[in-house]
Amino acid sequence: MEIGNLNKNGSTNDDTLEDDEYEPIISTPSVRSKGEKLGVRVSVNQHKIEALKWISSVLATAVLLCSAKDMFGVRMNREETVAVQDLEGGVVSSIKQQQIAIKQQQIANYIKGTAIIRNIHITHHAGTSLCGQMSKVSNEHTPGFACMKKGRNNDTYWPEEAIKASPFDGKHQVGKEVSYNETKEWVSFWRQYYHFVSGEYPDWDKTLHQTNWEYENLVSMIVMRNPLERFLAGGKCGGFQTKIPDDPSNETQDTYWEYANSECADNYALRVLTREPCVQGANTSSECLQGAKDLLNRITFILDQSCLNESVEAFGSALHLNFTKDGFESRLHHWHANLSVRDRFGNDTLYEYVQTRFRRDIELYEWSKNRSIVLCNN
Repeated sequence: MEIGNLNKNGSTNDDTLEDDEYEPIISTPSVRSKGEKLGVRVSVNQHKIEALKWISSVLATAVLLCSAKDMFGVRMNREETVAVQDLEGGVVSSIKQQQIAIKQQQIANYIKGTAIIRNIHITHHAGTSLCGQMSKVSNEHTPGFACMKKGRNNDTYWPEEAIKASPFDGKHQVGKEVSYNETKEWVSFWRQYYHFVSGEYPDWDKTLHQTNWEYENLVSMIVMRNPLERFLAGGKCGGFQTKIPDDPSNETQDTYWEYANSECADNYALRVLTREPCVQGANTSSECLQGAKDLLNRITFILDQSCLNESVEAFGSALHLNFTKDGFESRLHHWHANLSVRDRFGNDTLYEYVQTRFRRDIELYEWSKNRSIVLCNN
């Protein structure tokens, strides 16, 4: 597990920062002479001097960012640091730098009390457990059932506008996504009542890509899970839960093969997150995968369910939330610490078939793990 924060001076430590230190700060120290450490070929040729001056401020920021694994709780890695090509290429990209600055601002605004957290809850990705933990934090108001609705016993306040809202009124529906232009209104409305909400996604939803995830008062998060573990999890899609509530056995192998070939189980998380319907089992394209990656790159926090406790603690620390360790693991999410996923399948042929059919979903999970707020020791 690795966790680190970058302070004003560019050093990494685990000390708690003061509130004002969470302001987005991009300092500009002098450029290092050994440009090769940044992937930049530095030449003394006279015709390149002006170009070096032009990119000096960007390189200075790259020096700062490349030395850190986290900034204000947002994990960075090689692909999230500033991409700098050599001078012959003549291109300096600041897209990653802009993404980091946006996430810094979102975090700072939440700490100040103006932003709301929205969890993208893919079914069976610990959304219920996460909601339960957020509900325990003092002064962090959450909705009822799974942080998505009013609640079964009317024990959660629900604004009048939401009660009267039609299913198509996105800005007054806590569990619905809204368009890019409506995001600000949605945040302004719900932040009056709650600090954390969740929307559950059992299937593809075109609005996920339409929301303004870069809005400064919207902190977004998602928990990613090993697709093979999710395949075995309770609450199986398509009505299979009643047929195969437990791990595969000799008696349920045939039903598990049917489940493995079902449309609803096919690359489950990828199907939810991709830009358009494009999942086709083992034949799912790389373009389909890239659409999901593009969305995840816009999300403030990615958490890896394989070390959920540590991830939630790091998430809470970044946002100045006082989480308690006791009682976090929900009875709804069982762990099989003594068995590998392959052993739980009990059939190597089935295991390898599912692994092949869900290969793009597995690629997405492996990619997301390196962007999680905590790098889990698997």
